[in-house]
Amino acid sequence: AKSTVLLKNSGALPLTGNEKWTGVFGEDAGENLYGPNGCADRGCDDGTLAMGWGSGTADFPYLVTPLEAIKRVVTDNGRAIGSVLDNYAYSQIQALAAQISVAIVFVNADSGEGYITVDTNFGDRNNLTAWGSGDALIKNVSSLCNNTIVVIHSVGPVLVNSFYDSENVTAILWAGLPGQESGNAIADVLYGR
Repeated sequence: AKSTVLLKNSGALPLTGNEKWTGVFGEDAGENLYGPNGCADRGCDDGTLAMGWGSGTADFPYLVTPLEAIKRVVTDNGRAIGSVLDNYAYSQIQALAAQISVAIVFVNADSGEGYITVDTNFGDRNNLTAWGSGDALIKNVSSLCNNTIVVIHSVGPVLVNSFYDSENVTAILWAGLPGQESGNAIADVLYGR
């Protein structure tokens, strides 16, 4: 939590947990379909990014996802939460984004050692944009929700110029590679703990 960097806040943070309806968007908010250790040496970009890839990786004993931790806060306060974890589920993203009071969009950018190729990236990243059409995901959500918070899990810098100046993007957080307590760490920051 202490390593998270606040890049923008137009008064949206901290959240209270009493927002009428929270929406969580992006593959990076959820679990890898094969579990936190489902890819050898973390050589994939499925689910939330908590560790880069390569020979220096370790197995997660567990991994708390952002969706898990945010859901706990929201439901403990008796409020509603919805989520779309497929970055390309455009109609579902639009349907949820048009109804919620706050959107939290998770994107990432990964890298590792050159003996592994992930999404045409051999070792290091090919560019400085978010993976999985993250910029398009942010634009799709923020075009319909005027209180969109962006969380970036990344191994390094990510360009934010395509969405930083949007009035509807009310906060941007760079959360790095937070490890097994990823969800709890970002929830602590989002909710001011």
